Amino acid sequence: MTLETYSVLVSIGLFLLSAVMVLCLVLYAFIPAFRSHVHAHSYAALYGSMASIVLLAIGGALVYQLAYLTPVCELCWWQRIFLFPIAVIALVAAWYRTKEAHVMAGVLALIGLFYASYHYYYHFQGLVLGNKLALPCSSGGLLPACTDSPILTFGFVTIPFMGILVFATILILAFFVHRKIESERTKS
Repeated sequence: MTLETYSVLVSIGLFLLSAVMVLCLVLYAFIPAFRSHVHAHSYAALYGSMASIVLLAIGGALVYQLAYLTPVCELCWWQRIFLFPIAVIALVAAWYRTKEAHVMAGVLALIGLFYASYHYYYHFQGLVLGNKLALPCSSGGLLPACTDSPILTFGFVTIPFMGILVFATILILAFFVHRKIESERTKS
């Protein structure tokens, strides 16, 4: 499979996942029956979903890096620093059926979302719009420059954009866990 084909498949998968999560969020906000359905899921199921998404994202990132030899710049490493622990947190929370792990997963996802958005801003300006900006990770240090990334799918999707979708999905799942806890507190 070529790098372009892999990028298209990953992008389509992330678009579908994001669309489903946004639809779930809208249904949750406006349809009480759907809200009850979400609250009926166990913590293990919600954290298991979160862990599955993060593990797939980690696998996708490692395939880019190790199979397709895509350079990993400093900002990509920062995103990974905040993504990888979420898998451990979600798996441990699912195993021990803890309720409060969503806070740490949400905080890590929020910081990761910040880095991904910051990184994508520069990718969008440079790779999509063609503006010549000095990227923060193109100084020529030990890590490769952001401009070395060969990924540009559908004319706007880059690896940081994929990170935005993953982190936003994690935040939505953390929100669902939080609302489940709140609904249990009001019932008690």
